Amino acid sequence: MNHEAIIVCQSLYRGNTLRLANAMAYTLGCRVVSAEDALKMDLSSYKVVGLGSGIYFTAHHPRLIEVAETLSANQRAFVFSTRGAPMVGTYHRAIKDALKARDVTVIGEFSTKGFDCTGPYILVGGGNKGRPNERDEQKAMRYMKKILPQYTLDDTATEQGHVVSINQSCIACGTCVSVCPLQVFSFEDERVKPVREQDCIHCGMCQRACPERAIAVRHGFAEAIGIAKHHAKRTSL
Repeated sequence: MNHEAIIVCQSLYRGNTLRLANAMAYTLGCRVVSAEDALKMDLSSYKVVGLGSGIYFTAHHPRLIEVAETLSANQRAFVFSTRGAPMVGTYHRAIKDALKARDVTVIGEFSTKGFDCTGPYILVGGGNKGRPNERDEQKAMRYMKKILPQYTLDDTATEQGHVVSINQSCIACGTCVSVCPLQVFSFEDERVKPVREQDCIHCGMCQRACPERAIAVRHGFAEAIGIAKHHAKRTSL
């Protein structure tokens, strides 16, 4: 777990912004907390704080701005949002001004469209349907790798000769064992090991669930073709 970064997300309407926050947190290996929880915490130990919410009228949620006002000059922050409008415009100004007043360095900002069924959008059943989507999540993850490469891991770097491997960060919590739909993992000698690598379909569920980012799955052309061949006759899980 990355203890140098944390993401504070206030996602109240449709969970739009939380989708981005979870994708970013997976990339950085850090926690996501609500603004209410953040205001009860001491955030001073975190070097980087992400701040995100939907855009409410023309700014981030006021509770998120309260969190921004607790940060200090030795910290860095990035800002993100989902919005109903086509462009970001000045929607990030209020929270950036709050950070600037605290001498917090803003290292980046990210925004995508989000489903909105308020105001005039009600008449058409909502705007930006299906947003944010998987492509938006991937963009958010790539943006994290761009601005904070020191916290990102290559989750395809397996041990030589392996398709699935587990590094020394593993705490044997068994989460991968419980979430894997193909029973690739098993407990052996009080450790978790990939015992059925050939059955792995690269769904990524184990990697997303692992609290220590200890799992690597090698993705390549040969592996992709191998999955199709290996499971060609399978009709169900």
